[in-house]
Amino acid sequence: MVRASLILGILASTLAHALPLQQNTPIKSDLGTAVILPGSYFVEFHSEPATLESSREHASFVQQAQAAGIGMYTRNSFNRLFNGVAIDLPNPRHLERLSALPTVRRTWPLQMRTRSVAIPSTNVAPNLEFAHQHTGVERAHRELGLDGTGIKVGVIDTGVDYMHPALGGCWKTPGCPFQYGSDFVGNGYDSVATPHPEPGPDPRDTCDGHGTHVTGIIAAKGPKVRGVAPGVTLGAYRIFGCPGNGTGQAADDVILKAMEAAHADRMDVINMSFGGGSGWSEDPLSVAASRMVDDGIVMVASTGNDGANGLYTSGSPGLGVGVINVASFENWKITSLSIDIVGPNRNKSIVHSSPGNSKFRFFFDSPAAVVAPTDSAGSVEGCAPFESDYTGKIIMVQRGNCTFVEKAENAQGAGAAGVLVYNSADELMSPTSVSPNVTIPLVIIKGDDGRFILDELKSGAVVLTATNNTVSEPNPAGGQISQFSSWGPDPELRLSPAVGAPGGNIFSTFPLALGSYTSLSGTSMASPYVTGMVALILQARAKRVSVDEVRQLILGSAHPIADRNSTGLLSPLRQGSGLADIWDSIASLATVEPPQLSLNYTVASAAKSEAGESVRTLMLHNRSPTNFLTCTMTHLPASSVSSFAANGSFTAVPRLWPEAADAQVAANTLPGAFIAHPGLPVRIAPGARQSVTVSISAPVGLSASDRWLYSGYLRFNLLWDDS
Repeated sequence: MVRASLILGILASTLAHALPLQQNTPIKSDLGTAVILPGSYFVEFHSEPATLESSREHASFVQQAQAAGIGMYTRNSFNRLFNGVAIDLPNPRHLERLSALPTVRRTWPLQMRTRSVAIPSTNVAPNLEFAHQHTGVERAHRELGLDGTGIKVGVIDTGVDYMHPALGGCWKTPGCPFQYGSDFVGNGYDSVATPHPEPGPDPRDTCDGHGTHVTGIIAAKGPKVRGVAPGVTLGAYRIFGCPGNGTGQAADDVILKAMEAAHADRMDVINMSFGGGSGWSEDPLSVAASRMVDDGIVMVASTGNDGANGLYTSGSPGLGVGVINVASFENWKITSLSIDIVGPNRNKSIVHSSPGNSKFRFFFDSPAAVVAPTDSAGSVEGCAPFESDYTGKIIMVQRGNCTFVEKAENAQGAGAAGVLVYNSADELMSPTSVSPNVTIPLVIIKGDDGRFILDELKSGAVVLTATNNTVSEPNPAGGQISQFSSWGPDPELRLSPAVGAPGGNIFSTFPLALGSYTSLSGTSMASPYVTGMVALILQARAKRVSVDEVRQLILGSAHPIADRNSTGLLSPLRQGSGLADIWDSIASLATVEPPQLSLNYTVASAAKSEAGESVRTLMLHNRSPTNFLTCTMTHLPASSVSSFAANGSFTAVPRLWPEAADAQVAANTLPGAFIAHPGLPVRIAPGARQSVTVSISAPVGLSASDRWLYSGYLRFNLLWDDS
């Protein structure tokens, strides 16, 4: 006998509730991750792309616009994944006239996307091997010999430093992992400050590092970092210029050109660690991603790093239909580049955050003295200029009351070689000290380590050595959802994210010019982890598996975690189906379709009872060619969440029900689910399918006026035998 289980996430609302479309789109999005490019638009035509009629529409559109007296500049034309053009429209009053042209189906404001780099989090440098042990990757490497060989993976990002030895140290030579890709923007590109791309054939990134870090998570094969699928063939498609040119964003039409190129190169799976924007599945990038899914390419995207802004913060293109958008889990152990502290009484090796500006590494040719002076305002926080000269020394200040840029500027003004900021708590976070005026490194250390240095300074001089050595320690948040990870649902109440993977505190490759390795946190790091898992599945199944089946295998084999602040499991709106497990995905002999249920407007659509009962049909597939499958089901409630406090006011931090981990709650405040037909147990012949009807009841004890989003999981308990 063989036993296993499958997980299916459920989302519903106790009240019809969705985000309205804005009539007047603000320049900056509510998520803070994308902005509208004023005067620039996508224009979509009526026909499907790559058809004879779509080619005619392109010609007709130009003639119709000229006849209507519409002045415009065509930025890009598309006819592979999207039928339309991107234009600049100098006169905004022409937009209404343009929208009425016969060839025009609809128009969209052109948006600019940011890399999904982490917001403040515990950001140190863990070894990927620790994550691999908890996600089945290490076992798949060791026992099955899987490494992604024969699978083509596209990375749409900042480019990559392909000369990094852990990434092959080559470009398009025989045997090189990099065989595809190009630069769509050039070093100087910025979607606002320098908006005209300068494309070229070489996507090498020596100035940013985001894409190099992402690629390392997928495919590095060095002594310090081993990726999830180190044997894959890679395509690098560069859509971001160098930092410091302006906003550091990429316009949608540039991204779409890169997506079309990756599609033309016939990638098997594509990673997109960027996002934001409208958050609708119908926007052009989401539609293009969905078309790639329909064409047999697995699309994986980061869900976003806007968790602090609450519900509805998942961004496109991850919301495209069929796209696997990924939440971030914290890594289990941290292995950081160390700072060695030598004091008059004690010595200590401590961890530190990644630098506030990746251009300036926290590394020095010789030991440096550490000082902790008060500033001119008498504060230890370094928010005012220092009155003494500290040339060549490392100034340590306390976190708080001003920006990291201000702290760095004041220390630099005193001649300091670098800045240590000790946190008020015994944890790390990701600082940002990017400024044209700051040319020294700044990092954060934990509160306990800062106090250790202060105690030693009371007895005498303290010397610091920043090394390339590493120090390891457990991560207290390991295996938990990252606080920055964005919440679902999408604006149409569809479940988001799809699944979770390690993304908090990930140590990976970085451009050689920027230090070779660093730690970053973000859903940007979780997305390539799942991309690597997809490559392992495709290799294990010799690519004889559909895009839908890959998605079912990853989502159905994930492991949801408990909500530490409530009595149930963490809401699927936070973790999707849970933490992905590649071993269970590859070993799976059954799938359930669809792998997630979104019930949408439960009250409005309840057909069975006034209590809000919803009925859905699922398809179970026994993929064993020889054994019968016997199946039962268990319902696992998850926390209900609301964007409204008890007094009716909006709250960015979602309100939970049950309200506490030890709360005693009435049964009618929790959802329920059972198989209504054909009854349990369900028995399925080898290779056969069986539909089952699931009845899901709303938590009627919760107030509809609070607009609760309730959710849970269906666990299918599977048993194979020989009869």
